[in-house]
Amino acid sequence: MTPRAKGSRRTSKQLSPIVRPILGGNRLALTQQVIDVLAERIVSGEFPERSLLPSEKQLCKSLGVSRPVVREAIKALQSQGLVRIEHGRGTVVQEPHFGPLTDALKMLVRRRAHMLDDLLEIRKILEVHMVMRAAERRSEANLNAMERFVEKMRTSPNEPEGYVNADLDFHTEIARATQNPILLVLLEPIADLSRESRETTFLGPKMVQLRRKQHEEILECIRRRDAEGARTAMSRHLAGTERDLHKQIALRPSTKSPR
Repeated sequence: MTPRAKGSRRTSKQLSPIVRPILGGNRLALTQQVIDVLAERIVSGEFPERSLLPSEKQLCKSLGVSRPVVREAIKALQSQGLVRIEHGRGTVVQEPHFGPLTDALKMLVRRRAHMLDDLLEIRKILEVHMVMRAAERRSEANLNAMERFVEKMRTSPNEPEGYVNADLDFHTEIARATQNPILLVLLEPIADLSRESRETTFLGPKMVQLRRKQHEEILECIRRRDAEGARTAMSRHLAGTERDLHKQIALRPSTKSPR
């Protein structure tokens, strides 16, 4: 399978500010109209994710509204998770994510017993197949990002936080490499929760060296577009993580053995 085309994604320049002027109304009505117009362009893909919206000045001119109206509309879009404000850049179209869904899933998982076991089961279901799609569709930018995260693992073998952050970033980049934004949405709710699992299984430099080599094997398979090899490498990596997790839990005197 060939990689999906990504030529339509524009991330380094602003999009055309030309839109249909707002018809009119009071300030509240004008703001809602601006919200509707911009939201529709974002949802339709006319404003691709990670692209810059036109500037306030451009939007005011093309829509025929005042700056306060545009600012209120942008704030509303930000609260809806459609855009984010980056100081020094402007208003950026947010990658798809569902905050309420994420919060609900986090609450559900935390209320269940054997939370870490449940999370590993979810990771096996998602990530083993996800890494195959990543191998087929990855871009050079995805590979470069994964290499940076592996290098961070190499330089922080004694730092649980540094290693865990790099580990989480590596697996998130695999999801991004599938070029399927829904997978990123599905992975988001368990990312923070799986941090606990990674911190639990952190055993110092020797463990980091082993896990880093496993990540390097996964990366090499993705680089070669070897989907089956990537699946095998990821399965081996998660199996090792599960063994380490059960060993650590068994050492806790107040914790019952996992199912």
